[in-house]
Amino acid sequence: MRRKATYIFPRMGYSYAAFESFFQILGYDVITPDPSNSQTLKRGVSNSPEGMCFPFKILLGQFMKVLEENPDKYFKIVSLESYGPCRFGYYSPLYSKILKDRGLNNFEIVNVEGIYPPWYKGIPRFFKKLIKLVGWHAPWTGIRAFVIAGWKVYAIEELERKLYHLIPREKITGSTEKAFKRAFERIHHAPNKVRAVKKILAEELERMDSVEHVEDLDLPKIGLVGEAYMLMDYSNNLEIEKKLAYMGVDVDRSLWVTNWTLDRIIRAKKHLNHMSEVNKGYLDFFIGGDGQESVMNTILYKQKGFDGVIQVQPFGCLPETAAKQILSKVSKDYDIPVLSLSFDEQTGEAGFITRLEAFVDMIKERKLSKSGTREKKSTAVVSH
Repeated sequence: MRRKATYIFPRMGYSYAAFESFFQILGYDVITPDPSNSQTLKRGVSNSPEGMCFPFKILLGQFMKVLEENPDKYFKIVSLESYGPCRFGYYSPLYSKILKDRGLNNFEIVNVEGIYPPWYKGIPRFFKKLIKLVGWHAPWTGIRAFVIAGWKVYAIEELERKLYHLIPREKITGSTEKAFKRAFERIHHAPNKVRAVKKILAEELERMDSVEHVEDLDLPKIGLVGEAYMLMDYSNNLEIEKKLAYMGVDVDRSLWVTNWTLDRIIRAKKHLNHMSEVNKGYLDFFIGGDGQESVMNTILYKQKGFDGVIQVQPFGCLPETAAKQILSKVSKDYDIPVLSLSFDEQTGEAGFITRLEAFVDMIKERKLSKSGTREKKSTAVVSH
C-alpha cells in the first residue's frame, strides 16, 4: 500500500504561501523548499547535465535537499511542463533519472501544463493532469482550494507592487520593507477564507500607505522582462526589483503568477494573438519559454512611456538568448535602452550591482536630457 504523499512544488518568490494553502485545503501535507542558497545550488549544479539551463539546476537542488532530508516520507513533486523548442519540456524525465541515480526513490513527478492548441486536446489533457496531481475531491473543495489560493496570490502581488512603489519614495530607509514583511506574514497565515484574506489585504495596504513617503516624484521607470521563473523568484535574481527601487527607480515586472497563469489557461488564444500582433516583424511565432513575451513586453513598455527595460535571463535559456538578439533591434527601432542580464551560479553580486547602477545612471541622465530639451522647446514657443 502506497504511503500518503507529501507535496513539493517549485518555490517561486513569495507565491509559495498561496500554493501551501491550495494543497492544505485539499488535505495534503506540504514541504516548501528553502530559498536558493549556496548549498542547494551546489547540489543542483553538480548533479545536472552541463548544458541545462539555470532554473533546472536550482529546482533540482531544492528537490534533492527535501528528499534527502525526509527519507521516511513519500513525495509528489509538482513540475511544470511545456512543449516546443525549449529544454523546459525535458525537466521532468531528467529530474526523475537524476534523483533515482542518486538512490532517491521516495517520490513521483506529476507534470502540470497550460492549455495549448488544439483546444479540444489541450483542455482534456489539462484536467487529466490536474486529477493525477491532486486526485478526486468534492467539487466544492476543489473550487474552494483554487479560489483561496487565487486570492492569496493576488493579495501577495498587490503587497509586492506596493512595496516596490513605496521604497523609492519612503522618507525612512527600510520602513516599507518592515511593513511589507508584517503584511506578507499575515496573508501567509490568514484563515483560508476569502473574507479574511480580503480584510487583511485592505488593512495592510492601508498600513503600508501610512509609511512616510513623498508620492509626487518623477522617477525613472524601468520595466523587467525575461524568463518567468527568474523574474518571479527574488532569491535567484539577486532581488533585482528591490535593488532598483532603492536606486530610486519606479520598477515594474511584466510577468506575475496571475497574468502568466491566465495567459496560458484562461485566455491563451487571445494572448497568443496579441503577441503575434505586437511582435509583428520582430518575433511573431512561438520559440518556447517566455521569449515572445520578452519582445512583446519591451514594445509595450515603450508605448506606456517607460524609460528603459532590463531583460532577466537564466544562463543557457535558448528562448531568451534568441529574444536578446531581437531586443537589440527593438531597442534601436523604438529608442528604448535595453540591458540584458544573465544569471547562473557564478553571478556575483558586486558586478551585478555595478551593471545595474551604470544602467540606472544612464537612464536618469537620458531622462534629464530629454526633459531639458522639452523645456527649451516650450520656452522657445512662449517667447515666440
